[in-house]
Amino acid sequence: MKRKHYAKGEKVKLYKKFSLVVLVFAVICIAIVGVATVLPEHNNSKKKVDQEQSTAELDKDIVTINGVKCKPNWDVKTYLYIGEDSRGIKKRNSETNGTGQSDVLELIVLNTKENTYYKLPINRDSITDVKSLDEDGSYLATTKVQIAFAHANGDGMESSCENTVDAVSDMLYGIKIDGYIAMNIDAIKVINHLAGGVPVTIEDDFSQSDSSLKMGETVTLTDDQALHYVHDRMNVGDGTNVGDGTNVCRMRRQKEYIDALYPIFKNKLKSDSGFINTFYNDLSDYMVTDMSVGEMGNLANTIIMSEDKGELSIDGTNAIDRFGFNAFTVDKTSLGDVAMKLFFKKAE
Repeated sequence: MKRKHYAKGEKVKLYKKFSLVVLVFAVICIAIVGVATVLPEHNNSKKKVDQEQSTAELDKDIVTINGVKCKPNWDVKTYLYIGEDSRGIKKRNSETNGTGQSDVLELIVLNTKENTYYKLPINRDSITDVKSLDEDGSYLATTKVQIAFAHANGDGMESSCENTVDAVSDMLYGIKIDGYIAMNIDAIKVINHLAGGVPVTIEDDFSQSDSSLKMGETVTLTDDQALHYVHDRMNVGDGTNVGDGTNVCRMRRQKEYIDALYPIFKNKLKSDSGFINTFYNDLSDYMVTDMSVGEMGNLANTIIMSEDKGELSIDGTNAIDRFGFNAFTVDKTSLGDVAMKLFFKKAE
């Protein structure tokens, strides 16, 4: 059965309010820019299975990774955060027009048996299979393009998120993704404002993007500066590659921003009992999720009670494709090693 999706304006919003905020905070404090991460059960992946299937049936899902026969680790729950580059209040697009690409993709991978979790960022320029959708959401074709385009192939809401879930799942050998939260770029300014500014050291050259961000200086970001710091890449470089548009420097900055944001929000939660309500009310216009009330509460509690094992990465090489866009070619061995560590175990 296909899961119901929720966005602001639906009746269920009032009931899931507290759980969603707790979840968003739990993930914002461990994951990536913008906020939050992901959620529950989704039927997109060709490797996904119904929870009612027997263990014997599940063990038939054997895949070969780096020459090793593997089966899914069913103790693992995986959730996806999507940060996409549309502006303003999130709303359904009347047509698929290529806007709203996912600039941030991060998985939270929970091992419920070991009570641990890892973070896994996915480079938005990773070349992989992405489905093209018609205006009514029907399937047209599959093309190898940047994974960021998966979100642009959809309605800007549920179908965009579902298409992104599919692309991430397929790239990672058909793993089951248990849910998602998507937020757009304007959420960054809201979050920065709620934090009262976030301190960072400027390590990249922003002279062509925001001249107020001077390389080498430590500053407390204004809301507009935070948007540039977290989002910009086409006119930003590390001092040697200004304007090359690669996503590597931006991913580093996003991590630095979250690392600095975490203690600020943690202190606000402790000192202001009304901060949760403010946080939710200010951000609810900018996000969409497929998570139910119980799932969000359970996920938040699990994250809080689990050990943070850090962040893994998938290696690859950057290049410019024939259309002039950045293309990140994933190293298959690195991809396989990460997949085996997080999602699979050797088949007996």
